[in-house]
Amino acid sequence: MEGLRLLRLVGREDEEYYAEPFHWDVSDTLTGFRLTALHNLAQECVPGDWGKQAVVLLNYQYLLDENIQYFENNDEALFDEKYDDSIDSRYEKYDDSIDSRFEKVGYEPRSQQGRITHNEQKFGNWTRLIKYLGLVHKVSGREHTVYPDSRLVLKSVELAANERGEVIDGTPTIEIGVYLRWLRENLLYVNTTSDGDIPAPLARVLFELMRDGHIEAREYGDAGSIGFSGVPPHDRIDRNANTLRVH
Repeated sequence: MEGLRLLRLVGREDEEYYAEPFHWDVSDTLTGFRLTALHNLAQECVPGDWGKQAVVLLNYQYLLDENIQYFENNDEALFDEKYDDSIDSRYEKYDDSIDSRFEKVGYEPRSQQGRITHNEQKFGNWTRLIKYLGLVHKVSGREHTVYPDSRLVLKSVELAANERGEVIDGTPTIEIGVYLRWLRENLLYVNTTSDGDIPAPLARVLFELMRDGHIEAREYGDAGSIGFSGVPPHDRIDRNANTLRVH
């Protein structure tokens, strides 16, 4: 129950617990639960005023930024700022560990014992949480792949486009840059890559949704284009796409 309180999914009054309503009205209960939990976590991600639970989405942002599409939840190199990457050359490509990255952005959660840092148990608990929230998927044992559930992503595009209220040829539409900003404010703390692209794990899911006919990426107006990192060409992705259309 305490975990649900930390996610702001239940409240407590006069020693009694009560369920908070979902933030969005969606027909799929699990997706509605996940969307609401992620929305509540996103409210913790305010640069300069980080909430304690910002760790959940900041960890995930790290995986996206570093293009880590596969990990084991006891990979010490991911979270330990003192890890010697010469032990394993797989980790030399990482700019820094999660805890080092947190220092750079000014996120330093503390307890009575001092600064809170990651360890294997905490990172394992975090992995179980985001697996339940649909952001990673267990392969076997400690092995996980990194990509958000396609139902979450499709619903996020639909919600963002409907909130924006723009329609082209009778279809809800949203600029890709506006959609990414909506994600940061409402669900996932995600940034574009150094090349100005959508991170590969998210781009791959968007590509699958386009391939399956749910959305398309087109060029409209003067907004700058944003690429889809690591996906092949497709007839539903314009070369200079800057807009998502919902079918």
